[in-house]
Amino acid sequence: MRNYKRISERQTWNETEMQQAVLSVINGDHGYKKAAAMYGVPQITLKRRVAKFKKNPDIEDACKKTLGALKTIFTLEEEAELVQYVQQMEKMLFGLTSYELRKLAFELAEKNKKAYKFNKEFGVAGYDWYQGFMLRHAKHLSLRKPEATSAAREMGFNKVAVNKFFELVENVIDINKIDVERVWNVDETGISTVPKSLSKVISTKGKRQVGSLTSAERGQLVTAVVCCSASGRYMPPMLIFPRKGIKAELMDGAPPGAWAECNPSEWIQTGLFINWLKKFILHTGATKDSPVLLILDGHATHTKSIELIDIARENGVILLCLPPQCTHKMQPLDISFMKPLSTFYDHNLRKWLKTNPGRVVKQFQIASLFGATYLDAATMTNAINGFKKAGIWPVDRSVFTDADFIAAEVTDMSIITEDTESFVNTDSALTTVSAPATKPSDSTSTTEPSTSCTGVIYTLVIKGVLKGFI
Repeated sequence: MRNYKRISERQTWNETEMQQAVLSVINGDHGYKKAAAMYGVPQITLKRRVAKFKKNPDIEDACKKTLGALKTIFTLEEEAELVQYVQQMEKMLFGLTSYELRKLAFELAEKNKKAYKFNKEFGVAGYDWYQGFMLRHAKHLSLRKPEATSAAREMGFNKVAVNKFFELVENVIDINKIDVERVWNVDETGISTVPKSLSKVISTKGKRQVGSLTSAERGQLVTAVVCCSASGRYMPPMLIFPRKGIKAELMDGAPPGAWAECNPSEWIQTGLFINWLKKFILHTGATKDSPVLLILDGHATHTKSIELIDIARENGVILLCLPPQCTHKMQPLDISFMKPLSTFYDHNLRKWLKTNPGRVVKQFQIASLFGATYLDAATMTNAINGFKKAGIWPVDRSVFTDADFIAAEVTDMSIITEDTESFVNTDSALTTVSAPATKPSDSTSTTEPSTSCTGVIYTLVIKGVLKGFI
């Protein structure tokens, strides 16, 4: 942040004293001259503030200093609301980087129709705003510098992080009296028009190069968003096609109830995930009186949105993010669904290529290939076993032994910035390290690339001990 040095001596009065002076005039206790002298504020300024208060009876707004171009974009209440969003997301284990906080600030400014000078092209607040915001709320927010990402995966699955996650799960289930029907997991996977791996084929002995049919060298990618419950129920999947418009024939042969969305970049984005969440609420019947727990990999950028948090909160959906770098062992869909889905899909894709010689698989064949595959993989047994092996339902920490945490213990270390030395205590504070979004298990990556630096990621954390769940 630039070291701005104030030059002007204007507006050196105290806001609290100005409020008292305005109220004394409004209430008829004193005239302008006496009130200005009593509270030590300029008489002309007092007249302007009284006039402003009469137009809009908000005493804080009427007496707020607004000198120069460096005035804050948000009111005190709006900044407090933003802090609350950050804290709520942290409690749900959504690690926020500084860039993601700036995107939230832009979203809040748009939501409240504020006049701002933020970057509209990229949809983010400026870095100067971010640094000023962090200084204004240094008592509540801090910035942690985690280990370089090359070691993050080995360190990610550690006993402290896993136990904190289980504490949150137990807390949410107990407080909200959630049963097996209301515990869900969502994940996305990539569906390609080319097989991910080629099976070995028998060939003439001594032949150095053996060919096999594939659809294309690179292929096209469609994203499937899949969701299942701990009781073995599945929500119809959402398919995201890399195109600008949807044609009805794209969904020929798709799983029953599935629907299509489109995005030219082939990644799932915030707007699409919000569309999915609205259908999830209808499918599960979630309400504030009958809430559901939705477990997800919340370290992808499309899950970090004020609108998303508001919709979930208003409809009784409790979002809980898996610990970073732990999805390979703790995400139910990753454990028992994605592998058979990938295996069945590759088998069906190779079978289609052999029965349709000379043709290549395009977007219009993906839904039917995926439809047959999905029905084979989406069994009640796979869903129930996924939650059981992850220790999520029934909640069972003993599914992971000390042997599972050996890699984390070998590489465990803390790297703390100066402004977090007084905060971090792994025994009493929940701290989340946000690494670049991991690609979906057993599939091509469909997550939008992280906007943070690739070497070391800075993550916002709450100062203090996490107690309970909001």
